[in-house]
Amino acid sequence: MTASPMIQVVNLGRGGQFGEMLEFLRSTDYTDTYISRRFNLERAEDFEIDRKRRAPLPAAESAADVLLALLLAGESIELSVARHFLGEAKIALLEGMGLLACETGKSRCYATVALYPVGDLYIASDRWNAPDGSEFTVPEDIVYPAFIPNTRLFLRHLPKHPRGIFLDLCGGTGIGALLAARRGSEKAWSGDISERSTRFAEFNRNLNGIANAQAVTSDLYQGFGDSRFDMISAHPPYVPTLQPKWIFFSGGQDGEEITRRIVEGLPHHLNDSGRFMALTMGTDREDRPFENRIREWLGACEREFDIAFLVRKEMDPQDFALRANRDTVRSREESERWNQLFKSLHVRTLVYGFICIQRRSGAQRAFTVRRQVSPSSARAPWEWLLNWESAVCSEGLEQLIMDSPLQAAPRTEFVVQHHLENNLWNPSSYKLRIEYPFNMECNAKPWMAHLISLCEGKMTGREVLQALIDNEALPKSTPAGEFARAAASLVSGGFLEVEGFRPPRAEE
Repeated sequence: MTASPMIQVVNLGRGGQFGEMLEFLRSTDYTDTYISRRFNLERAEDFEIDRKRRAPLPAAESAADVLLALLLAGESIELSVARHFLGEAKIALLEGMGLLACETGKSRCYATVALYPVGDLYIASDRWNAPDGSEFTVPEDIVYPAFIPNTRLFLRHLPKHPRGIFLDLCGGTGIGALLAARRGSEKAWSGDISERSTRFAEFNRNLNGIANAQAVTSDLYQGFGDSRFDMISAHPPYVPTLQPKWIFFSGGQDGEEITRRIVEGLPHHLNDSGRFMALTMGTDREDRPFENRIREWLGACEREFDIAFLVRKEMDPQDFALRANRDTVRSREESERWNQLFKSLHVRTLVYGFICIQRRSGAQRAFTVRRQVSPSSARAPWEWLLNWESAVCSEGLEQLIMDSPLQAAPRTEFVVQHHLENNLWNPSSYKLRIEYPFNMECNAKPWMAHLISLCEGKMTGREVLQALIDNEALPKSTPAGEFARAAASLVSGGFLEVEGFRPPRAEE
């Protein structure tokens, strides 16, 4: 194959027939649902885009099969097959939009970019392989695909009903801003340091017909001046690296460089009552955990911000060093450099998950919490967590608990451990466990099991306290405030639910 697989972005969308292109894509059933059904996948993003790891594609049976082979799998196909299923007019459309090219001999064709469904959007990004299977050299400013699982995970956690002005940093294809604009943001901005990303984001905006979004080439906030936003999101480069390779990949030596700069800018760019969410990786260190160090990055304004860190995965530094260099000839030497770096930084664990921050100027106190993401849900309810913990910090907490109906959370477990004493089994410890809204386990007291059993959504906290006193599970002198704080901690753990603050049901 004579042509380069990397498109000159000035040719992307050159025909300007965006409406016709979108109608064509939709008419072929080239969708997430089709990809899942065709390959018997739980989710479309489970499709293996690495040619070396997947089985050969089945013979084309439809136009959707042809588009998948060209635009997602990155294969070249016989031009006669493309003509049969797409027709000459659609091939001309693809060529005119800069999306399709042919070999010199005109016997086979291939896509110049990747283009795939993500929900109800169609998103273009750079190819990740060569159409003829030859060695593919990844350019420094390659536009990262929005199709793959970790990007989809980030997208699932964007607000479902964003308000006001939205900014997605490290925006890549622009999909974060496009989703926000589609879901209700007044105006959505996508910022990325790469001009190539901006070109792709603009193509994607035009292709999907979204008017209230705009892409800007910007080194984080640099291109936005003093602008402030109601919601800021980011899926930044977060992989620690000794030798940077690609713009989308490198987060500096500790992986936190870009994330830190984004958080440091929040006091200047996040409106009061605004929120920030990022999917990233950081480090727990001997002197303080990641979320506490995030608070330090906020500087003098840190008391105006609440922080929640939702952990999805933890990794030992030595394991990371080995994995990072498994394909390196000098892996032992490189691993030792990693180990020395992590030791000098006092790194105990690498942690991957969601940073969730909200601004509450004038709040009496701010909170910093960590939760373990549930393995049973596709989306962690971070908005609920921020809402509830804000209520916990308010002066009205006691009244809220005492006057609201309380409901036991589904699937709560009360685990009692016994030990043998004088040939009798005696209870020695009590634990509460639950997997949603977060994966939680905590020490408990026997009366808490009774409390949870009473909470059917009909009795208020005041009535539950009285029932516990009447049943001698608690002494008559138990202060309402003390009980309210204990009940609130059970709500924070997800074991109880309060009317008006119930978490959304788990998404499978």
